[in-house]
Formats: sequence, structure tokens, C-alpha cells
Amino acid sequence: MRLIGRVLHFTVSVSLLFLVALPLANLTAITGLAAGIVLVLGVAAVVLVGRPTWVRVRTPDDVHGGALAGRVAPAFVRWDRAWPQYFAAQVLLDAQALARCVWLITRQLWARPRQWARAHRVRFWWPFYLPVLAVQVGATLGVVAGVLGAGLVTAGVSIVVWLVGILVVLLLRGMDAGWQFALGARASCRNCHQLAAVPAYRCQGPHPLSHRLADTDLHRDLRPGRLGVLWRRCGCGVLLPTTVLRAAFSRRLQACCPSCGEPLLPGAGVVTDVRLPVFGAASAGKTQLIMSALAGLELAAKQAGVEVSLADEHSRQRHETYSRLMREGASPAKTEASGQPVAITLRLARGPRVALVHLFDAAGENLVDREQNARLAYLDHARSLIYVLDPFSVRRVREEFASGAPEIFAAANPASHDPEDAYNATAQRLQEYGVRTDRKRLALVVSKADLLKKMSAGPKNSAGVRAWLRDNGLSNLVLSAERDFREVRFYLVSGRDSGPDGGFGPANWILGREWSELD
Repeated sequence: MRLIGRVLHFTVSVSLLFLVALPLANLTAITGLAAGIVLVLGVAAVVLVGRPTWVRVRTPDDVHGGALAGRVAPAFVRWDRAWPQYFAAQVLLDAQALARCVWLITRQLWARPRQWARAHRVRFWWPFYLPVLAVQVGATLGVVAGVLGAGLVTAGVSIVVWLVGILVVLLLRGMDAGWQFALGARASCRNCHQLAAVPAYRCQGPHPLSHRLADTDLHRDLRPGRLGVLWRRCGCGVLLPTTVLRAAFSRRLQACCPSCGEPLLPGAGVVTDVRLPVFGAASAGKTQLIMSALAGLELAAKQAGVEVSLADEHSRQRHETYSRLMREGASPAKTEASGQPVAITLRLARGPRVALVHLFDAAGENLVDREQNARLAYLDHARSLIYVLDPFSVRRVREEFASGAPEIFAAANPASHDPEDAYNATAQRLQEYGVRTDRKRLALVVSKADLLKKMSAGPKNSAGVRAWLRDNGLSNLVLSAERDFREVRFYLVSGRDSGPDGGFGPANWILGREWSELD
């Protein structure tokens, strides 16, 4: 009877296999293949659109903490707290989440039917398990095909996006750099006097106090890149422009100094930045020259139809003081050696062309002292400098006129330092700090012309001033200046004259080289 039963079971099983199981297996295999592909597409849609909790997201905090691969230039310190561009970071995390999810589902697809079959002793009716096996195999092949297809599509799209993105990034960065080069635009800090091509920008969005205190609302490198090509989304959710040109005029951003974090003037980094640092010995007439230059620039700008204004409150207060002294014919107070260099900023606008003109004044004691002038960083970044020489400190002038005109020498209050020593202290300091003075220009100004002309007729032009210096024993100074600097122009000025014979002359010459002359 057992033999008959086994034969009967075998006959029925074979019949079921060929008549039912195999035809059904073909159908279920195709169904499983389609289901596997649909599964991959469905999971991909959930990962991309639904953002379930099991998908890891690269957040602004991750980026700020250094989770984004790649090196950050030392000037920018660290990654900014912003959302990374999708194809720069999140695409890999999404691909990993997709692969992990379909792997877990596929593993369950194989484990669950096998466990059920064992529990219900389906071995006796084994032909009926063949369609289930076909579903498993078909679904697995569908998942593999779907994952490979999704991977190829993702890789292809990523490559195209990266190639196009790199080209756009280079184009936008090149536009920024080209604009700044053409206009001589830089971000100049009034507090620490550092100069930067790329300002830092403080987001004006809804940041908590902790972010403000920790400076995580500060974007140090807003240029196009992996945090955004055309736009960047700050960690607070605000959309920010990515180029210096666009950021300069955005109400969502406040330009700040990358070094000290202090706010910069409007237009910093995109308008012409002209620095006029004045150096020389104490009592050489530097502050008087700046007063004269400021008055002359303001007067000439108005006559030329150029819009002129003071850039900040500090400049306005200093301008009021200098204007009063010029009207009264009084001398300014001695610049404090212990204080910070004085900076006054004018904003000049001729149509669309705008310039920020910074006039720097520091105590002569700091300029001639090699240790003290090491902290005067504003000298390093200027394209042009003004050296003020007191003619009454020249030995030959003192020997020839001091005894015959004591009242003039008393009024002149001559500088105590030798003119060559005063020049060399600053010129050598610049060269020791790696500053290419041979790429800069120098206005060598002989001051106190109003007093000098009381004793003798002064020279009329640059060549005449140069000859006067050589005739009075300063040939080495002239040769040193012409050797150290790319271009040297000589002036004889009176700090009490607001016209061309005052500080306006050298200031306007430099302005013409870096922006536009006013006369």
C-alpha cells in the first residue's frame, strides 16, 4: 500500500508540476520581476520625496562640523553652516539608503515564505512552492535590475551635473575676480585694516542667539561651490546669493571683515577701493596733509559733478574736526602714538562708478620704529603710498637757513628724525614682510611749502622737487625711492592749501591711477 501511495503521490505531483506549477511559475516570475523594479522605483520615490526617518540627511550642522569631504582654504577657516548642494553630498546618502532598504525587503522576501512552508509542512505539496520560488527569483532579478538602473541613471546625472556645475562655478567665480581686477575692488576693514577679496557675510535670517554668539550665522566663503552654485540655503532656511557681486546688494546679508568680524561698508568687495596711507616722521605734516587732501577732494568732486559723501559716522566726526581746523587756520593735535591709526573714508560716485577712498594717518613714532610699524598692516595692502618729508628736517636746509630765519623754523616745528631713516624704516618693513614695493607707486611729498617759500622760491613740478631734494643732500633717498617703487612722483605741498598746491595734488594723482581724476 505504501508503494501504491508513493506512486500515486509522485504521479499527482508530476502532473501538478507540468500542468499547474510551471505555467504559474512563468507568470509569477514575470510578475515578480516587474514587482522588483516597481519596488525599487517606489523606494526611490519615498527616499527622494518623503524623506523618511531612516534616511540619513547631511544637515548644515554636519557641514559646519566638517562632515563634507574636501579641503577648506585657510582663509575661510571652516565650512559654513548651510545646506550642501544635493549632488555634492546627499546623493550618496540617498543611494545608500535605497540599496539598504531594498536589500532588507529582498531578504525578507526569501526568509518569510521559507519559514511559513516549514511551519505548515508544505513539503508534501512541493510543486505548489515552485511559483513562490519563481516570484522570489523574479523579484530579486527585478530589484537587481532596478538598483543597477537607478545607479547608472544617478551616476550619469551626477556626472553631467558636476561637469555643468564646475563650468558654471568657474564662470561665476571668474566674473567676480574679473570685476574686482578691473575696478580694483576689495573689502577693506576700518577696524583691523585687513584687506580681503571675498568678504564674510552675516545672514540676516532668523538665527537663534547661540548662532550669533558662535558666529555660525557668518558665511566666510559665499562663492559658488558645493554649498550652492547660483543660490545657497543658509542653515536658518533663508536663500542667499552666491557671488560677491550679488551678495553686495542683498538685504539678506551684512558684509563683514573675515579677520575680525566687524561690519564693512556698503559695496565692499565690488566698488573700487583706494587706500591712501601716509607715512613719515613725527611732525612731518602728515595729518595736515590729510586735512588738505580731504578738503581738496571734496571741493574738486563737487566741481566735477561727482557725488561725494562720508562713508561712516567716524569719518563724519573726523571730517567736521578737520574742516573747522582748516577754516580757522589751526594745526591739528598730535596723533597719539598709543592709539589706532586714524582712517577717514570718502565715498565718490561718478555715475555707476563708485570708489571708497581711505586716508590713513598713524603717529610718526610708530612709523619710524621698526617694532611698532610691524602692526600697521594697512601699509601692506595699498597700491599707492604717500611719504611726507619735512624740508626743515633736512640738514642742509637747517644749516643754511636756521640761523637767519629762527621764527620760521619755530613755526615749522621740524621733525626730529632724519628723512632717510624715516623712509627706510617703512620701506624696509614692507619688503621684510614680503610686500612687492616694485609693484606699487609712491608720492614723495615735501611738506610745509608755505613756510619754505618764505625763505626761497620752491620748485614748481615733480622734476623740480626731485632736483631740489638731490641738491639738498638727499640723492640717496631719491635713488632708494625710485629703486624700491614702480613709479614715483614728487610734490611740494602746503597742508593749509585745499587746492592743487595742497594735499589734493598727490591724492588726485593716485586717484587717477586707481579710479578717476577729479580735475
